[in-house]
Amino acid sequence: MDGVPKIFMTLFVALTCLSCTKADEANPKPKQSILPLAYHQVSSEGVTLHLISFDSRQYHLEVADQPKGPGSLWPDAKSCGTAKQALASINAGFFTPEGKPLGLVIENGTKRGYNNPSSLGSAFYYIDTNKKITAIARRKHLSNLTKNLTPNHLLQAGPMLSDGGHTVKGLSKQNARKRSFIAHDGADHWLIGYADACTLEQLSKAIAGKKLAGCQISNAMNLDGGRSSDLWISAAVPGGEKTFRSFFNKPVRNFLILKPTP
Repeated sequence: MDGVPKIFMTLFVALTCLSCTKADEANPKPKQSILPLAYHQVSSEGVTLHLISFDSRQYHLEVADQPKGPGSLWPDAKSCGTAKQALASINAGFFTPEGKPLGLVIENGTKRGYNNPSSLGSAFYYIDTNKKITAIARRKHLSNLTKNLTPNHLLQAGPMLSDGGHTVKGLSKQNARKRSFIAHDGADHWLIGYADACTLEQLSKAIAGKKLAGCQISNAMNLDGGRSSDLWISAAVPGGEKTFRSFFNKPVRNFLILKPTP
């Protein structure tokens, strides 16, 4: 007799799950509206942010690397973006004093660098155009994802600034400086960001879980900052034709460029 309730409970759970599945199929989640391409200046938690909103169904980020080192092809984001006929360009990954990438980089299927185990390699951006997958994820998921995907472009950087909409613990409270980052809502809405001087902790609090420029931020990753921070926005972006770059800016190894999706 003790087994009878368990049997009924198992049948009840199975029928409930089947009912939920059919209900989900009958009422699929509505597709997201397209997030317009545009430049925005916003303030969040006392941090001024310069943002470009875009939708990954219409646009995507590609890696533009300089194999011969920083400044060998483009001295700044504007020259890179112009040469690549991009809508916008922002500095990307970290690099060694010798100019080698400090993390894994994939540009048009060509790999350079290595998997960086430090906090500067705790996250990565990737895009697989064949499977139409674009995302930001933690380093621990890298090996599993690359088994199933063939990223056209991949950039390792860090640290994470927002993880599932939550602030990230342990970020530095020191060294307020210009910051560069990218963020998305876990689906199709994306942001390219340039922050006025702030610490990593301040930036995390300013963006994690916030709805900024129409994007409800889930995951966000930090890019190289300080004197490396460099954002150029073309006139083709509504509100654009802008450059955010310090006077003492230094050449960088690579950029992320915004391109229309064919």
